[in-house]
Amino acid sequence: MSSDTESSRLARATRNEYLEYWFALPAILILLALVIIPMVWSLYVSFTNLNLTIASRTTEFIGLANYADLLTSGRFWDAIINTAYYVGIGVTVQFVLGFAVALIMANYTDGWLNSLLFTVLLLPMMMAPVVAGLMWRLLFDESFGPINHLLGAMGLPEPSWLSSAQLSLDAILIADIWQWTPFMILILYTGRLAINEDLYEAARMDGASKWFTFRHVTVPQMKGVIAVALLIRAMDAFKFFDKMYLMTQGGPGTSSELGTYYNYLLGFSDFAMGRATAMSWLLLLFAVVLANIFLWVLERGEGGEQVV
Repeated sequence: MSSDTESSRLARATRNEYLEYWFALPAILILLALVIIPMVWSLYVSFTNLNLTIASRTTEFIGLANYADLLTSGRFWDAIINTAYYVGIGVTVQFVLGFAVALIMANYTDGWLNSLLFTVLLLPMMMAPVVAGLMWRLLFDESFGPINHLLGAMGLPEPSWLSSAQLSLDAILIADIWQWTPFMILILYTGRLAINEDLYEAARMDGASKWFTFRHVTVPQMKGVIAVALLIRAMDAFKFFDKMYLMTQGGPGTSSELGTYYNYLLGFSDFAMGRATAMSWLLLLFAVVLANIFLWVLERGEGGEQVV
């Protein structure tokens, strides 16, 4: 009788329509504590004049004043333009190089050669960004850096990579392209291998050229993978901070200053937490808008087929 009673209780518990919500409750509470509540608090702070260096001043609600100050600031827009340049050029170059290498590896290499290539190509991605930043800072050094040494040995000009307003942001781009192109290679190589080889066999039997096959077989079949790879890298590049901080700290002047670094200065140098949180929300808004524009552009493949 006792065992039958326990079985019936267990059966009623498993049939409880709210049981899945109880299982999800710990995750929901953690999400509230670590994500939702801090975001709501930061949104409130963005509407105040909170400044940690003025302890005697009472924090006041000032509405959209922080947002208005930022949107009318030349330095803010310079940082946004630098960020757009960095994300646009950097992610595009990484994608083109990664796609080319991924197709070469998928079509022309296999076995131990593929393993060797992956071992070599993935090493930069496995390196800590701080280490990569310090390494490239030494490589671009004007006095004893090996890059300028090689350029000089070939009779070419030796640029001031990190102290030039024209080249500092490009030097950071080169370092980031070196480190994150392997990510594109890995994602796109996997996507290429997922394509059914029967499609290529049919294209060859119909006498299709390699360019025709690339345009009408490879790209349409990989549109979903391409969209995911580009979106992940673009969102990650939008948050870029570490290598820029180590290589130039936004200089010379503000020539290589990105939105994330200017935001950092507002919060942890000026301690203007109201303006810093307002800028964080503006950066988030820009990132969301760009992501949605990107998804809208790549929303459908050939014949109206959804790709993401």
